[in-house]
Amino acid sequence: MYRILTDRQTDRQTDRQTDRQTDHDYLIDCFRIIAVLMVLSVHIRGYLQNLPVMIGKLFNTGAYGVALYFVISGFLSYPSVARSKSFRDYLKKKETRILPMYYVSLLLTFIVGGIILKEYPISWQWIYHVFFLNMFVPAKEWMWWNSVNFFWTMPAFVAWYVISYPLLRRIDNAKKAALATLILVVAVLPLKRTMLLWASEKFVNWNFFCLIYVFMFGVLAYFIVKEKRYLTGVIYSIGIGIAGIAVGNRSGFFAFGLVFYLLIVFLSSTSIKWSNSGTNKLIKSLSDITYSTYLTHWFVLKLVGGFLNKVPWQLAYILFVTTSAVLGYICYRFIENPFAKYFRTLGSGSASS
Repeated sequence: MYRILTDRQTDRQTDRQTDRQTDHDYLIDCFRIIAVLMVLSVHIRGYLQNLPVMIGKLFNTGAYGVALYFVISGFLSYPSVARSKSFRDYLKKKETRILPMYYVSLLLTFIVGGIILKEYPISWQWIYHVFFLNMFVPAKEWMWWNSVNFFWTMPAFVAWYVISYPLLRRIDNAKKAALATLILVVAVLPLKRTMLLWASEKFVNWNFFCLIYVFMFGVLAYFIVKEKRYLTGVIYSIGIGIAGIAVGNRSGFFAFGLVFYLLIVFLSSTSIKWSNSGTNKLIKSLSDITYSTYLTHWFVLKLVGGFLNKVPWQLAYILFVTTSAVLGYICYRFIENPFAKYFRTLGSGSASS
């Protein structure tokens, strides 16, 4: 009898593990890995010597790995909103996930870039990055809102988390998501023209308000996949694409955002089987460290950047990506994950009391 009960317990545990693996979206994990590789590729581009022209052009498209990050954030937002008890609960989950690692990276950037290397000036304008204002406060110097450790995207993620809860409480199906995406795609050109009256073209083109629709591509992809309306999803993309081109939206973010949306929809429709536990574990592990890798690869460039142009570009690229991944793992293992767990535990303790 004991053996039968033990076997049944083991079977239930195995079933629960299988269910968790089935529920986990390894496809999105793969896209996270691709996104960080794209970002690493464009940032290493200037450090490589004798790079073939076609490879150089391919690496340059890595700038739109950020668009893929935005699409992924949009894709994951609705289920996170649906699982949250309140707006405050939703924001707390996001805070514990992104803020500790970001502020550690920002502090180290100030120490390394400002004090040690003197690459960045010691200025009150660092406060832009402390409060995620660099995307919203135009600055004469490109550095303050874009180039400090590639932090320009962080205000976009934070702003999206702030607006996504009230927005997605009202957008709860593919039809509504498609309409909202279409409106934002069409409205972005008048918005840019207005913003150009008081801000530079680069600042406007890379501003969160002009890129919300890229996040919405991810939201739309989520509902298309959830509702299994793949053909409808393609039709929506055609309509949105035509509308965007008609109003003159020729931004690379628009083109790549649409492509990434279609890739997620298409690959989801193929019902890829994630049955290899070893491969799945590797994918999940690499996906877990992408955020820390993204925030710390600047330090790798400063550490080995001068050496990279002395070795063949293939070796230099592998060295950079590997070193960045190792640093990302260390930061995830000892900073990002422990802090996230601590604050989650702190939050649940406060809630229970």
